[in-house]
Amino acid sequence: MRALLLLAAFLGGAFGEAAFGQEVSTQTPPTFAVEVQNIYVDAFVSRHGTPLAGLRAADFELRDNGVVQRLELAASDEQPLLAVLAFDVSNSLDGDKVASLRAASQALLDSLRPQDQATLFAFTDDVRWMVKPTADKASLSRALARLQPGGGTAIMDALYAALTLPSARDRSLVVLFTDGADNASWLDWRQVQKVAERSNAVIHVVSIRPPQLVSPGETAEFGIRSVSVESSTSVEFEGPWALRQIAETTGGRYWEAESLDRLKTAFAAIAEAMGKRYVLRYAPENVPRPGWHKIELKLRGAKGDVHTRSGYWVSER
Repeated sequence: MRALLLLAAFLGGAFGEAAFGQEVSTQTPPTFAVEVQNIYVDAFVSRHGTPLAGLRAADFELRDNGVVQRLELAASDEQPLLAVLAFDVSNSLDGDKVASLRAASQALLDSLRPQDQATLFAFTDDVRWMVKPTADKASLSRALARLQPGGGTAIMDALYAALTLPSARDRSLVVLFTDGADNASWLDWRQVQKVAERSNAVIHVVSIRPPQLVSPGETAEFGIRSVSVESSTSVEFEGPWALRQIAETTGGRYWEAESLDRLKTAFAAIAEAMGKRYVLRYAPENVPRPGWHKIELKLRGAKGDVHTRSGYWVSER
């Protein structure tokens, strides 16, 4: 039944209210379309892993479907942020792991501003909506304290729920944590990537992988690993590779921590990236509005790595 409902949700609609064992239903399809005149683009710029500060709008060049646009720097507090936490609580998350996850996620919650909100999903082979969007950090902390491991791991189904269930039209930050491979999802990563491309979310994925499973082509930033796209795409590494594709589509990252001690570092790095991001604003000129808009963002006269989403979708009215 869960598989059929998930498929119906993907093909024809979104999840309805679903929490604490409530049945999932379908409703209007999630389009995540841009319907306003101004487009907001979150960009994180770093050099050798360190955030690059002090840039101006003139230091960026943005192309919308190949056409250069006129940019402005917008204050990051112009739009409230919704932090969507999707946490793996499968059987493998026993002992110290769940306690480390609670402590690490608290660092992220502490970085939120008063106008920001957060919501919490917990997933095993099912997805539970623990807390609806709220600015009450205490209620989120209480929910984190209730997390109990047990069951399989439905990573892609959980990520889809995190993208579609919260009815936020503003920017959202999705942080998904997992310590294992997906063994229970009905949706595959390509389906979820398509939804991520059309969302307003920046996705960051945090995972734990033992050092002996490190593959060639990996680099370390903020004391944790950021897996290269050119790394192995064999079955063994397809899960991490696919999650990285989805995260980078939205301008986010895929982080791997080698130990529980590094888990807090990973969450702190995400908070730093969101706190030191640039929010660029522009009104699209000389490009047709409906359809897919490919975004290309680079620096002018400065050196650094730019992380931003690959594009956005405008629906027909």
